[in-house]
Amino acid sequence: MVVKKVSAVVFSALLSFAFLSCSSESNSGDENGNVNVPTKGKSADELLKAAVASLKESHYDEAIAYYDAAYENYPNDPRTAVYSALANLAKISTDPKVLNLMRNRIGFSDYPNRLNALFSDKWLKGYPERIDYYYCNKNEQCGYWYDEDELDYYDLSEAGYYRYDYNNRNYTLISKTPKYDTINLPEIKIPSWINKSEGTLYESSLLSGNIFGADAWAISLFAHLLDKNTNGLNDALDEVTDAVFGASYNTAMDRINHLEKNKDAKISLDPYFIEQLGLEDVFDEYDSIGWAEINIVSAATLALKASLEWVSSYNWNSDLSDFKFLWKAKSGDAFLDSLKKIDAKKLPFNSDLLKPRSGKMSLAKADFIKAIQSAQGSYEYIKESPLYPSKVKESYSTINTGMQKLITAINNGEKFWIPEDPTSGSWPVADGEDVIGGIDLGNFFKEGYLSLNNLFETESGKPVFYTDDDDYYKVTANNYAEVEELYLKLKANTIKALILGKETEDIKDQYINLGITDDWAQIIFEKYYK
Repeated sequence: MVVKKVSAVVFSALLSFAFLSCSSESNSGDENGNVNVPTKGKSADELLKAAVASLKESHYDEAIAYYDAAYENYPNDPRTAVYSALANLAKISTDPKVLNLMRNRIGFSDYPNRLNALFSDKWLKGYPERIDYYYCNKNEQCGYWYDEDELDYYDLSEAGYYRYDYNNRNYTLISKTPKYDTINLPEIKIPSWINKSEGTLYESSLLSGNIFGADAWAISLFAHLLDKNTNGLNDALDEVTDAVFGASYNTAMDRINHLEKNKDAKISLDPYFIEQLGLEDVFDEYDSIGWAEINIVSAATLALKASLEWVSSYNWNSDLSDFKFLWKAKSGDAFLDSLKKIDAKKLPFNSDLLKPRSGKMSLAKADFIKAIQSAQGSYEYIKESPLYPSKVKESYSTINTGMQKLITAINNGEKFWIPEDPTSGSWPVADGEDVIGGIDLGNFFKEGYLSLNNLFETESGKPVFYTDDDDYYKVTANNYAEVEELYLKLKANTIKALILGKETEDIKDQYINLGITDDWAQIIFEKYYK
């Protein structure tokens, strides 16, 4: 039953829009992917069939246009409302606001403006992820990769792929060139301001090939976020919420609200539609879905919005412009001189980083409650409807009880416990054997609860630094000149008072290595204490 599939999504407040790979690509629509399709005189059946035909030709924008036209001409046909709602949720990914966000805030310069292109893997770049340790050449000679650390042990002269002859007990070199498994990710081009010369951070990590795949991509992403968001990420986070939950989202919600007028109507989705829009984890062709099921998807998207608002309730702004020198400067005196010039007011703990943004948390809290209440509406309908078997109703009765307890806990700032099986029995009100964990929702929705001074040990608002010499000890003005590494102490009680249960009871204060060493460490200490 489809509601069971998405209940976990709703309950954990998670929903992701996956960009799926399809084999072909075609051009259709204007620059925003909008397409005019012939609809005059066509029945709902004909328009829906035309949409599927467009999907099969990989004309995705055209297909969505047919689904929208079907709804606009036949709004009381439940099929048109369901298809148009789901199609518009998919269309969010090419909304002009999303397009601008991906290109100009994040740095995905080749991000497509059409579903036709987005649903293809042609716009992605293959980043080398790891060496493929087994390789066969065109002559079908196969062997394993031996790197430089293994040469002496096997009496080999150079790294490469070697075939081992068991009869003669010797190794034959097949190829010196390493082959890599790749990971497909949106291409992020190296910003022009980065110094690519030998000795820079970027050269040592990416250009020399010492870091691969997702790691290299993450470094590139960080550089672009720094480049395109030099004042911090507040505006970018606000734009994500505004872009994702804009026109296409509102259109989808209108369709779902209209469908509520015909709650008992059920349809089965076309399997090709499910495959092409990447809905296999939520629906299949054997599910009978209607308002109750599609409304849970609506609740999940609202929970996603609330999650983004929760993240946005913390201040992510900080003047990052001076930090570009990390990517520009070579190591040595020039690098250290640049580090010394950074205004201490811009550093974490001295700035407003992770402090609360007034009023933002209340928006997140309100939308979380709305999302849960929306899902409750679906479950209440299922409990009363003769269309669902009694076993299903019993399990959803338990889930609905949990949702009500969740709403109460959010409103009252109480602890909420999560059972191993949320579909049977009584919902727990305390920790126990069948409980996997819990969360203190009073702390979760407390403005600034995860601010830096709550997460790490501080004195007078400044971070307390530690270093390691067989044991951790405090860095002071008297000993910092000999310090080789800096650590911050993560306050375990802050985490334990938020995430509840047996898994967190034994958590102790953790010392976090900042990766700042030697002269760097001494300069950073001076920024705070001299």
